[in-house]
Amino acid sequence: MKNINTIWISTTPRTGSTWIFNVTREIYRILGFTVEPSIVPQKDTEMFKIYHDKAINENNENIKFVLKTHSILKPDLIRSKIITSIRDPRDLCLSYKKFMKTDFERSFKVAKSLINFTNTYQYFKNNYLILLKYEDIEKKSTEIILAISKFLDVSITHDQAIKISKKFSRTNVIKIIENKNKELNEKISKKSKIDEKDIVFVSEKLSINKEMRAFDTNTGFQTGHISQNKSSEWTTKFSTNEKKILNDTFKDWLVKFKY
Repeated sequence: MKNINTIWISTTPRTGSTWIFNVTREIYRILGFTVEPSIVPQKDTEMFKIYHDKAINENNENIKFVLKTHSILKPDLIRSKIITSIRDPRDLCLSYKKFMKTDFERSFKVAKSLINFTNTYQYFKNNYLILLKYEDIEKKSTEIILAISKFLDVSITHDQAIKISKKFSRTNVIKIIENKNKELNEKISKKSKIDEKDIVFVSEKLSINKEMRAFDTNTGFQTGHISQNKSSEWTTKFSTNEKKILNDTFKDWLVKFKY
């Protein structure tokens, strides 16, 4: 059997997937592996195409593929492992609502997909899938990076984990996004040609105008990616009825995952 060469980041949106995606890539890079894809795709379909066209039949053991999707995956993907993540669905709901500039109904539907993810992934083998908590990423990122490294069956030092954590800290990610925003705005002001790979459009059904955001092809971070929401802010941002819907829907889930 060929070695594991593909790590999937498979999550519900707004649960830290892009951070996990980047630190996983960085773990491999710091150990001398070549990481693909070098240019980060925006769509799930592109990620799956890379897997089927390249990863499955890649013979070079020095090449690792790290792919990100918001789809639920199968329990027996060839040459693969899966990293998934969860978050307090009430915080997720608010975060998605703000990020996508949409309504409660749409954001609630996305938050509810957490149940589908965990119901499916709870039966996957531990050596095939690892589940992380968004809240742990915020509070103890170095330990999470070391846990990811262990799951990948590679070894990095504590100092290397700290280095990776700092590289993708909230402050540094904001700088990455600000620089891309600046580049995009300069191109717009100069009426220069804009590569479609460097932008992403937010297109919710309720939106009349599409919002154009800068997209960093080196990391996958985009305008607005870093939320300024504080934990439990949902308690003041949602209506009484909306809070009841969230609490009633996720009551058992919240207990199960110790929220």
